[in-house]
Amino acid sequence: MRFAFGAGGTGGHILPAIALADELKARGHESIFIGNSSSMEERLASDAGYMFFRIRVQKLYRKLTPSNLAFPYHLGASILQSRRILKEQAIDAVITTGGYVAGPVALAAISLKIPSFLHESNSYPGLTTRYLKRHVDRLYVSFEESRDYLKGAQIRNFGIPIKKSSEEKFSLADIGLKEDAKTLLITGGSQGSYALNSVVSNCIDALLDSEWQIIWQTGRRSYEEFWRMHKNKKGLYLFDFSNSLRGMMRKSDLAIARSGAMTIAELESALLPAILIPLPTSAGNHQYHNAVSQVKKGVAQLILQESLNPVRLLDAVNSINIQSMREKLEMLPPNNATELIVTDILSCIKEK
Repeated sequence: MRFAFGAGGTGGHILPAIALADELKARGHESIFIGNSSSMEERLASDAGYMFFRIRVQKLYRKLTPSNLAFPYHLGASILQSRRILKEQAIDAVITTGGYVAGPVALAAISLKIPSFLHESNSYPGLTTRYLKRHVDRLYVSFEESRDYLKGAQIRNFGIPIKKSSEEKFSLADIGLKEDAKTLLITGGSQGSYALNSVVSNCIDALLDSEWQIIWQTGRRSYEEFWRMHKNKKGLYLFDFSNSLRGMMRKSDLAIARSGAMTIAELESALLPAILIPLPTSAGNHQYHNAVSQVKKGVAQLILQESLNPVRLLDAVNSINIQSMREKLEMLPPNNATELIVTDILSCIKEK
């Protein structure tokens, strides 16, 4: 069968889609991706070896802005573009993973009566997911709290799809750190977080003095600034972006991170306790809701960005019960979301 994915905007939407596409490929099926031109989705899907088809999708902003006046026009045009691609590529089913790119692709599939499936990673579903909930054949969620916002949908909760772990071995020695020292991973995402980086910069010496060795992903935007300030410090590996981040998680004892759904899934997979600092501008404040869910599980602490400062961060690092959190992480069920979702999709299509 041939599948089309509508996924874009952020890595949290794109990476689960690629994980699902990889699983479908392993089972003998083909997939294409649809999204904006010169976008993150085009780069990631193309790098993963998938054909990419361009449409022009415009985000609907939650605040009043002149850009929203053109939204109906662009939505209609992107639906027509998606319909053409789905027909020309003889697509048997469509899978979307939330976000504004998912909307026109899913609506095109629904209008063509092509089986449609949607995965929502965040605990608080986005606007697109809430609109499509009654129209897709199956809606997959990652947090039980999501059900409260998705009444009437055909829901399955299998978790967040993640790529299978690479067989490649990662060594802390490869980045100049010790294998037997306690290790702190700090990441604000691929683009980084200036607010988080600034606070970390002001307490990095205190953390190093507390015998932590530190892996710090600054993101590309502010890498040069913080590299110049801290480049010669022993026990610190500072970088902008790395494909080895998953390996770094597995070698760390504690993380300081944002709380995007994909980050949380990777933290759980790595059995890594975390101090979560939600991005306050995330749509629907979904990162806050994600973090609250992890706090309830007992696997993370939450600090709001508005109350983040060096003293508060140091206190959290020094007082966190890493052993208790790791024990709770070990009790969580393994992440088999990718396999379970693909199996359920194929079964649903067969029934139809």
